[in-house]
Amino acid sequence: MEDRLSRDQSQLSTTSSLIRELQAESPERWRTFVRLYSPLLRFWLGKEKAPPGHREDILQECLASIVSSVSQFDRVDGSSFRGWLRTIVRRRVADFHRHRSPEVPAAPGMIESVAVAEPKLAEELETEEQALADLRARALELVRQTVDPRTWEMFWEFALESRPASEVAKKFGVSDAGVRMAAGRIRKRLRDLMIDGD
Repeated sequence: MEDRLSRDQSQLSTTSSLIRELQAESPERWRTFVRLYSPLLRFWLGKEKAPPGHREDILQECLASIVSSVSQFDRVDGSSFRGWLRTIVRRRVADFHRHRSPEVPAAPGMIESVAVAEPKLAEELETEEQALADLRARALELVRQTVDPRTWEMFWEFALESRPASEVAKKFGVSDAGVRMAAGRIRKRLRDLMIDGD
């Protein structure tokens, strides 16, 4: 069951519709983006050693940078949206350290680390994986809030618990095709939120 859940979640990221809607300056999508991605951006701020008392201010700078430059983001060069976001975080943290008062020196190597990303340690990968799992969980919750509870239960049992469509259909008094259609509609909503294998 867990293998199916991981496989289903990995398939949630095949679309760029959220990016297109952000580029079109959709206020609703910006609110969704901020709710969905702010915790991941905060996680990265911690990894980049942004001072805890300044993280919310730096987060706002990151969001301002994203707003002002998302229209220029293009996948043609093979870059990932998440990588682009992480670069913005690194640069805003470096900007913070570069511009802070002289009596509070920047952490050694902080500004230089922006230019060359260091390979991740195994323990860092696990914590970033948890941050990404949390991102997927927030996406699931955002979609769940917009779906009829009965439809959500059918999706959950069929797509995430791997119960046969016929069994779920019998339980809810619908056809097998009805179960598959409901699950497909919810998967599409999830794909619309997820980017770059998030």
